[in-house]
Order: sequence, then structure tokens, then C-alpha cells
Amino acid sequence: MIDHLSTSQSHGPRPSRRRPSRIVRTVPFLIALAAVAAAAIVPTAARAAMPVEIENLRVGFGADNVFKIGAWTPVWVQLKGGANRFTGFMDVVASDDDGIPTAFRQAVDLPAGETRRFAGYIRPGGRDTDVTLRFFDESGRWLGEREQGRTMPMPPKSVMPYESLIVIAGQPQGIDQIPTAAGFQQAGSTIANSGDAEIVVTRLDIDGDRVPGRWYGFDGAQAVVLDTSDRATLDMIDGLRGQALVEWIKRGGHLVISVGANWQAVRDSVLGAALPAVPAGQERVQSLEALDTFAGSSKSITPPQSPRQMITKLEQLDERGGKALSSVANLPVVVRGAHGFGRITLIGVDVDQKIFSDWPDRGLFWIRALDLKRSRADHAASPAMPGGGRFYASGVTDLASQLRVALEQFPRVKLIPFGWVAFLIFLYVLAIGPGDYLFLKRVVKRMELTWITFPAIVVVVSLLAYYAAYRLKGDDLLVNKIDVVDVDQVSGLTRGRSWATLFSPQNRDYGIGFLPASLDAAEAVAPAVLVGPGAEPPRPEPGTEVVTSWFSIPENQFGAMGGANRRFSFGGGGYSYEPVNSTERLKNVRIPIWSTKTVTARWFGSSGPLVESDLQPYGADRLAGTVVNRLGYPLEGAVLAFGKQVYTIGDIAPGQTINVQLTDDRNLSGLLRENEKNYLPEQGRDRDLKLDRADLMLAVMFHDSEGSRTNERALGNSTLHDLDLTGQLALQRPMLVARIKRPAARLALENAPSEPKVDQTTVLRIILPLKHPKKGASVAAR
Repeated sequence: MIDHLSTSQSHGPRPSRRRPSRIVRTVPFLIALAAVAAAAIVPTAARAAMPVEIENLRVGFGADNVFKIGAWTPVWVQLKGGANRFTGFMDVVASDDDGIPTAFRQAVDLPAGETRRFAGYIRPGGRDTDVTLRFFDESGRWLGEREQGRTMPMPPKSVMPYESLIVIAGQPQGIDQIPTAAGFQQAGSTIANSGDAEIVVTRLDIDGDRVPGRWYGFDGAQAVVLDTSDRATLDMIDGLRGQALVEWIKRGGHLVISVGANWQAVRDSVLGAALPAVPAGQERVQSLEALDTFAGSSKSITPPQSPRQMITKLEQLDERGGKALSSVANLPVVVRGAHGFGRITLIGVDVDQKIFSDWPDRGLFWIRALDLKRSRADHAASPAMPGGGRFYASGVTDLASQLRVALEQFPRVKLIPFGWVAFLIFLYVLAIGPGDYLFLKRVVKRMELTWITFPAIVVVVSLLAYYAAYRLKGDDLLVNKIDVVDVDQVSGLTRGRSWATLFSPQNRDYGIGFLPASLDAAEAVAPAVLVGPGAEPPRPEPGTEVVTSWFSIPENQFGAMGGANRRFSFGGGGYSYEPVNSTERLKNVRIPIWSTKTVTARWFGSSGPLVESDLQPYGADRLAGTVVNRLGYPLEGAVLAFGKQVYTIGDIAPGQTINVQLTDDRNLSGLLRENEKNYLPEQGRDRDLKLDRADLMLAVMFHDSEGSRTNERALGNSTLHDLDLTGQLALQRPMLVARIKRPAARLALENAPSEPKVDQTTVLRIILPLKHPKKGASVAAR
């Protein structure tokens, strides 16, 4: 054949196809071969790169791995070392409310072949959130990852953000009846814990050592119930595992604990110093009929002919600040008291007894003991918010949702009405379609020029749209920020909560943190601080803990935590909590151009007194005494809440003394309802009204003081319930609330395009000591 080809080529030129060179013909084959090899090799390499084996993954509470959407949730990962010692990092990744991955990083040091368990924390943003584990070496190089489906046979069960999660330990009889009680089950639900009950009860897995080691591991719990007749429960509160529970109570949690035969072990546990009364032995009584009255029961817990019952003697209520809610034969049997910003309810009987399991109304008892409220807005039936719920009040059922509406009000940012947008889109379609065709066919008469006119129209319209948006939305970094700070002048504790909505003029990956500021400083600090390129972000002062995360709304709709969070987003590849093994700040938070992102932070520390007070009770529900402002700036719009009453004081100048008896008082619920018009305008009216953020926060801070509501405008408070201190008002703790013109925390920003323009609102609440007059003494009437 070679000879034939060479002979034929000697006959002068003739037309023939040019064959491709060997290299050109080989390239496609090599590309295909490389693709096949990569598909086969990469998974093997990834598996080989995994330095550890994941033996077990558990999320949240109980055997069903229950977690609450929008709440910090503990994650336990059991790892087995490989052939070599692994020293590096494990990222526990879960999506936020926008479906963007967020990573909590945990340092890992695992010897070869050894098995250890590591704990991390996530904050799931939706019911379809998956947990992914990623592994990195000490230099930060990615080594591999495993998704939830490969590490958990059954997915965890989610509790909706507007539902209440009760976490129990031991065998408290009757608490399982709460989800089916009247007023605590949504319409159409017939099965407790089916996902439709407003109250969900789950159990701490103490035997499996799944007790959170940090206070925010209990973040999703409305209350925790401990049955101390259970040996495992006693072991939990006897050591360091119970300390996280104590810290959670200080920060606003509610613990309900029963103390019976094991009263001495409870008194000597880590909870002993926090209890509102001191257990001091047991005494036998004829009946427990006082619990019938406490529960509002029509059926007695101890019917006639019942044997005598043992109760625990609870003493030193006055010294501990406890309040007896129910007494048997002059012996307190249910006592409630404050511990920091939280509460502890102490029950002086063992709740695993047969008398409890046989009591038909035991569920009513737990409703009272847990201080649960039946009334709330119907989230399941709430309509969807127009526009994804970002700028409109329609469909809002929770105060947190109205808070986000308030935070997203930027008067400098002009929004084009939808009608104009639709009209301009119509003109654009006419221009690139019929307009371009008719112009080329009738006027120019050269249809091939559409290759020039079509892209020209697109470019011109795009430039005009960008210019219009630039003129309407500007190039400023805008921030709406709210700080709420609580100071307990009895315990010396302080806690704060901040929200900040950033309106970004560029596509940026921000670093975001919060730095609590001293409120008694002579000069106010700037509301924001910029962190230069390459600079180390500033840290909070020693002794101050900060927890930073994203913020969303609880409704069951698109754009909220109750809806699906797997949706299209420009949020980038995700962001992380920093530093390692902490949640102090956020790193690489992508905010697209002319878009917003809302973040929130909680901080805790200590504080000295900010005001001077000399208050004592006057009558059943009034106060007498004085309050003096010792700060160097005025307290504006101050009110003093006590029980169900509130004193409207107004502005308090620096050094000014207020005689409480000479100020007007009124019902607190009436004031809260009157303020509604300032942050919850009528539907269809005043859509451009700037919401009063201070009045909105006052509603959050005393939400349960409004009592039962038949007004369809009433909003729930499921997401921000920890800020509601109505329960402490019932313990006779006076609270001074006022606005101040200085930030309680600075916003620390990395990679900001410019100095932010911050619209700041700060609300201060101070818990004041109350002096109880000696018996026989009287307070002069005003």
C-alpha cells in the first residue's frame, strides 16, 4: 500500500482532503482518556486522603436527633484514627436560612488507631438542612468530606422555629400530655409530636453522654425539666456537665427541677447555689391538694383514702429570692426564683411517683410549672409575604419578622415600583424584538446588521439600568443597627443582643463581629470600626463572651426559616465562624451588590451599677422610692415596670433623682398595645412609615405582659422569647427601660468598601434591687 500511495502521489496535483495531523487526531482521545481516568481516580484519592474514619454522627437531643430550626444545636462526631496520627481541623457545616453553608471549626488531635468523640455546634437554617463534615490539615489544606447521608442512616428531626421545645431528663410523669392539651396543638393535628404540635417534648440522652458542654447547646430549649429521682440525672448535675446548664439559666433559660428523696445530692450539686430555696429534709403530709389548686385541676392528685405523701422541706426563700407558688400545710412545695436573667422552678416532690402517673390533670400541672402560654399567632395558616417577606408587612406573624422589616428600612435607598419595572421590561422586549426587526427591515434594509444592533441594545440598556440603580441606591455602605442591653444590678451580670442589617454597594465578602462597649464610659464609642487589610480583627474585652450568627424570621414561607432553604442564592461558597472552636465572629460573608444581610450577636459579661435606686413595694403591685441616673448622659423615654404596672417617667437627666411615687403609673399591657401603631401600621396604610424600633423592642422585652389577645394584629414572639422578662416581673423585680444615644456594641467590619453610615438604636433595661420592708412597717402613701 505504501508503494501504491507513493506512486499515486507522483502524478501531478489532484484535489484531495487534507488529513489531520497525528497530534490533532490524538488530542480528543487524550482528553477523553483523561476525563475517564479522573472520574476513576479522584474518588479513590479523596477516600485515600481522609485521615480518619467517621464511626458515628449525632445531632441535637434524643434518639431521634431532634433539633430546633434557627437554634444552636450540639453535634457529636465519633472519629477513629487512621494509620498515622492526625492533627488538623474538622468543620461541621450546615446551611443558614438562605441555604448558604456555614462552618464551625473544631481542632482535632487523634492518635493512630484510637477512637475519640468530638463536639461541635451548628445553627440550622431550615428543615432540610444537612450536616457535612470537612477535614483539613494544620495548614488548612482540604483533605476530604462526608455528607450526612453517608454518616447518619436516618435524618434528624426538626422542630419548627415557632414551636416550643421542652427537654427532659428522667421520668417526669405527665409532661407528655402537654402537646395534646387544649391550646397547644394546631388545628388538624391528632398525634403528639407529629410535627404539628406547638409543644415538642424530647429527652436528654445522658446515658449516651450527649449532654451539651456549652450553654448555647441548650439554645433551642424553651425549658429544661429534671427529675432528680433518676440516678443518671443526678450524675449529670453532680459534675461539670451541669455547669453548662447553670450558664444557660443565667442567660435567660428556665429550669424546672423536682427534688424528693435525693434532696441532699441536689443541694450539694452544681445547681445547689442557684436554687431559689434550700432543700432541708423531708416531711410527710396528709395530701397534695394544694397542687390541684396550682394546676387548676378539677380532679385531685390525692383522692380520699390516699396514703400520706412525702414532700421536701424548702427553706430560706427570702434569702434566695424565691417565691412560693404553692404550699402544703405551710410548707412551700412549688417555688420559683430568678438566677441571672433566667428562672428556676423548684418542685418539692418526686414527679416519677405513681400519684403523678395516675393524676388525670398532670398535664395541667406541667403547663403551670413550665409557665407556658397558650396564645400565639397561627403560623401554619399565615399567608406568604410579598417579595419574599423582605420589605412588606403582609404575612408577618412574629415580632422577629417585624424587626427585620424595621431593619431593612433604608430611606436613602429608593425602590422602583413594580409597575414601572414591568413597563420598562416591556419596552426593552419591544426594542430587542419587533423594534430591532422593523428598523433593520424597513429603514436600514440590511438584516445582517442585527449582529451589531442587538448586542448594542443590550449593552446600552444594561448601562442605563446600572446608572439608574447607582443613582437610586448610591455607593454608600449603609447599616441599620439595634442594640438591646440588660444589666442586672443585683447579680452584677450583663447581657446584650445586637442586630445589624448591612446594605452593600458592591459584591463583597465581609468579616463581621461585635465588640461590646462599656455604658458608663465618659465618651461614647463609634458604632462601627473598620479592620484594615491583613490586620487582626479586634477581640472583646477579657471576661466578655460573644456569640455571632445570621438572623432570620420564623414563618413557614419562602425566605424564612420555616420554609425550605434550598433556593437560588448569590451568597457565594459559604462563610465560617471564627476563631477555631468559637462563634465570636463571621468570616467571608458574601453580600451581593445592592443587597442586604442581617446578622445578630449575643454577648455576656459583668457590669457595675448604672443607676442608684432605693425601691420597696407599696401595696400589692406598686412601688415607692427613688431612682437616680448616675450616667453621664440622659436616659430618654424611661419607664419603670413592676409586676403588671409601669411608671411612665420620661427623660432622666444625668444626676437627676426621680421620686417614683410622684410619677404616673398605668397597666403595662395597655402601654404595649398603645405602642403597636408605632411599629405595626394598619394593612394597606402608611407603607412608608418608619417603624419605631424602640417601641418594637419594648414589645419584645415584655411580650407576655400583653396577656391573652383576641386582636388579629397581635404578633407572636417565638424567636426572641429569651428577651422577654415578663416572668421575672412576676417575681417582683423592678425594671427600668430607656433609650440611650450611644451604641452598646461596636460593629467590627473587615473588607468594607468605605466607612459605613450607621443608623443606631439602643435600648437599655436595668433590673433594680427591691427592698422588702420589715413586718409591721408601712410605706407612706403618695
